[in-house]
Amino acid sequence: MFKTLATGIALSVFSTGAFAAQTVSEIDVSVDLPAIENSEAAQVWTSLGTDLETAIAERITSQLGEDGAEVVVDINEVALASAFENAYALEDSTLSGLVEIRVPGLLNNEEYELSITAGQAMSATSPEVDLESMTIASTEVYQAMINAFADNVAQKLK
Repeated sequence: MFKTLATGIALSVFSTGAFAAQTVSEIDVSVDLPAIENSEAAQVWTSLGTDLETAIAERITSQLGEDGAEVVVDINEVALASAFENAYALEDSTLSGLVEIRVPGLLNNEEYELSITAGQAMSATSPEVDLESMTIASTEVYQAMINAFADNVAQKLK
């Protein structure tokens, strides 16, 4: 967990840029995975919270500091469980969550819903990728979805 990290921001989709280049003091991703019935997916997705925190921190390293905003991400476990259940409908498998940026001061907080589909994530990684040969349990799909989610959060914080 990045409770000791110092820096974190994220602007909402409707942000005006008032929080640009905000220092981030904490990144916290919560994931309460339900019992994953897809054993292949369970092997790949078990460290989602830690991996997503690390990916966000790596993208905003210069913004990390002692005082600043807190970035809190609450992953939608229902959507994730649905993706595991429909492991072969990869295009529509979704990683979604509520992203909250808690900035010191009155009325400065920002929040937005972020959803990344496996299809979006994989096409951003490699437009020629054959989604039909992969499942939600593929390491490549997992990493692409983590990267796409973290990229979006980091972009909002800059």
